[in-house]
Amino acid sequence: MVALVVSINAPRFSQSSRSYALENELPYLIGYMEVLSSGGVSPISTLRRVAGMSELLPASSKEAKLILVDTDVFGLDPISALEKAARYNPNKAFSEFLYGYTTVLKTGGDAETYVHSQQKEIMDARSAKIRRTSDTIGTLAEAYVTVTAVLGISLFTLYQVQAIVSHNQSGITSILLFAFVAIPLLSVVFIWLLDNLGTKQPYLDKRPYKNFAIWAPIGGALFLVPLPLNLFLHSSLALEVAVLVPAIMAIRYSRERQGLEAKLPDLIRDVAESRKIGLSPETSIENLSTKGYGRLTKPVKKMGAQLSWGLALSRVISSFIGSVNSWLTKVVGALMLEVVDVGGGTVRSFSEMADFTRKINDLESEKRATLRPYIFVTYMAGMMIVLTTFLMVYFISSSSTSALGGTAPTVASGTVALLLTSAVFESWVVGLVAGKMGEGSISDGFKHSALLVMLSLATVYITSLFIKIPL
Repeated sequence: MVALVVSINAPRFSQSSRSYALENELPYLIGYMEVLSSGGVSPISTLRRVAGMSELLPASSKEAKLILVDTDVFGLDPISALEKAARYNPNKAFSEFLYGYTTVLKTGGDAETYVHSQQKEIMDARSAKIRRTSDTIGTLAEAYVTVTAVLGISLFTLYQVQAIVSHNQSGITSILLFAFVAIPLLSVVFIWLLDNLGTKQPYLDKRPYKNFAIWAPIGGALFLVPLPLNLFLHSSLALEVAVLVPAIMAIRYSRERQGLEAKLPDLIRDVAESRKIGLSPETSIENLSTKGYGRLTKPVKKMGAQLSWGLALSRVISSFIGSVNSWLTKVVGALMLEVVDVGGGTVRSFSEMADFTRKINDLESEKRATLRPYIFVTYMAGMMIVLTTFLMVYFISSSSTSALGGTAPTVASGTVALLLTSAVFESWVVGLVAGKMGEGSISDGFKHSALLVMLSLATVYITSLFIKIPL
């Protein structure tokens, strides 16, 4: 039955996946077509170039290849091929763009102006989508906090009541299952939802995950090594070791990427201004290699040095594309290479590329700024889990002691350590979700996990100065 349902819906899933992948690349594809059209490149020639960019724009490359198959293999004229692509493409925005594009070509209109107006509409639509997505993420964040923090507190209370009434510790199993099984599974589902809601780039920087793959086993081995520490201190140390180095490296890589993307529009704009006074693209880049561009300074100086040695500009830009780990920088570098290749890098082409780069960078900055406040929500969830666990142990122990006429607390120190361990682990998992929620990447969550573990330990220490519980 399941196989039948899957087979029936497989085409629909495939179409949906194809549409979603193209949706993420659409601003870059239209921007690419806009810049090349300003250099006088025909639509089919542009598609041939897009077809060769399978590493940077995989979804767009597939669509371009489908159109080229109709023209080169089946002999359709370019306009008919574009109309066919518009008719059967699952992405509504791209389909409407192609319909309008073919209409302009048929009537002899200004295709360049049309592409420019469509680029503006695509950017506005992406900005509106980011705002809608942030609202949806806010709702999901509230649901996530409710499940992790509020439900966790409720289950802990039920466990304590069970322990007092039945005089046994059987309820601890439910708490551990919730902390070490349910919370990670719910977090995986939540991360998957976030991944499908927001826009994402087809390029993934794997370096932080490689670091985590190295340090996570080290943290696990440290947990298995017997140390003269309380259980929750021992587990906190292991969790911290697992993510601390990956967190440091992820911060470094993230700053490097954002620094490149922030200064990229300035570099393109300066090249465009240099072209206005008659300088060649090679001379423009050489002159700009002495100017500071933040984290982009080193690659620009390298390009200037290579050009001074007599290397071809196309080879220099190709080397630049291969040396950076920012997908946006790679795309703009590839676009610069195309601009130089098709028309020698005209002033108008560089100006169009500078405007496009600025729009994309502003859009990415808007997305990060819109989602960043939700990190605070996850921090509150993590801190609530630890603090309420500590307080509930105290209140239950105090009430039990009072009711039994001063006898020992019913919550043993080993049980308290186990509960605090589960609370710290939940905070660690919540940190990974915070990275995905606020910054769009699980690797950005490594630093939040490390910080939440530290804050959890600080909360336990500070609270223990005022409230005494068995540890």
